[in-house]
Amino acid sequence: MALVLLVLAACQPEAEAPPRPSMSVADEADCIAKGGQVGVAGLLGGEFCVKRAPDAGKSCTRASDCAGDCLSASRTCAPTLNPFGCRDYLDETGQPQSICVD
Repeated sequence: MALVLLVLAACQPEAEAPPRPSMSVADEADCIAKGGQVGVAGLLGGEFCVKRAPDAGKSCTRASDCAGDCLSASRTCAPTLNPFGCRDYLDETGQPQSICVD
């Protein structure tokens, strides 16, 4: 009986993946007009606007020195305002931290 249940369970159709979130044509045009570019990230592979950080490459010693992240390895402000991925950064007290966002 267990073998029959196992075989039947294997025959179940796979669940459909949820649709990938995508930007509207207007949002994509607005992103590009503001100097950004469309990126794809996250668990669902959704589209989002990746904007260049206004202080990209500037020296930093803590989080508030940058519009985005203060990268701990280079002690410079991150080049983009991208919330996704893994990175090492300096917190507000200047201590190194690590984060992964998907």
